[in-house]
Amino acid sequence: MKRNLVISVLAVTLLWSSTASADVWFELLYAGCFTGSDDDIKPENNNGVNGEVDGSFDCFNKDFNGDTDRTVLTIKAFQPWKFGFMFLYYDITGPFNKAGRTDITDNEKGGFFGGITVAVSPKKIGEAISGHPYDWGFIADVSIKYEAEHVSKFGMLHYYGLHWDIKQSILDFLSITTVIRDDRAFEGVDLQLGTALQKSFSLGSQDFVFGGFLQWGLFGEGDAPSLATEGNNFITTQPQLLWDFGKNISYPAKLYVGTEYQYTLNRYLIEDKSENLFQFMARWNI
Repeated sequence: MKRNLVISVLAVTLLWSSTASADVWFELLYAGCFTGSDDDIKPENNNGVNGEVDGSFDCFNKDFNGDTDRTVLTIKAFQPWKFGFMFLYYDITGPFNKAGRTDITDNEKGGFFGGITVAVSPKKIGEAISGHPYDWGFIADVSIKYEAEHVSKFGMLHYYGLHWDIKQSILDFLSITTVIRDDRAFEGVDLQLGTALQKSFSLGSQDFVFGGFLQWGLFGEGDAPSLATEGNNFITTQPQLLWDFGKNISYPAKLYVGTEYQYTLNRYLIEDKSENLFQFMARWNI
């Protein structure tokens, strides 16, 4: 079932890219936990929830999603259209694990995490109706967005709100999101603020890309009776620094290598659960 789902997502993504000129890329990330081990986890945290490896900088938390070293394959696609855009991403944990292994968690056997965003721009619709462009100063565009986020262990989350494209001349792009985070497992909702950016630059003859995002859930979502817990506020960020390796081997598409830093405070909205690590990264823009 999971294999068929992977093949289907890949097929749809590749077909979509060839017929609609979408930006499609793959990211392969690996954190090997070379700077720590399970022995460094404090006994009170080695409970399947927290699992933080003290003093390390390349170890995941050992928790219900997997062990301290992990490989993740990410599929992403961005498709603009006349009055908005669509964006999808899916993370596959343990994409190269052999079938039948019994020493890893269900999530490590092929866990999925991802989402699909659809956005519609009232500004672009208004410009099409009026026949002339609108100048909103530093706001290049604003879109009404909806995102469905799927977490294989927990189910579906929903986000409703606005996506702001910021007009500026320094970065490749800069966007801000202001959305309501609605996880049906919790009694309430939360206001979530986010930003994403990218900057391409060169050092000598070598090309680089710096980018990433930050998401901040301001207040938490209240009690979750079915989970016997409550949703806390959180911060998560994943900046990346990539080198255009493909340019040096005359590769026809973009092939990057580099690193991604991941930091999360109150991961999964769990109080005092933090994650802090670097991952090796390769990105292929097809």
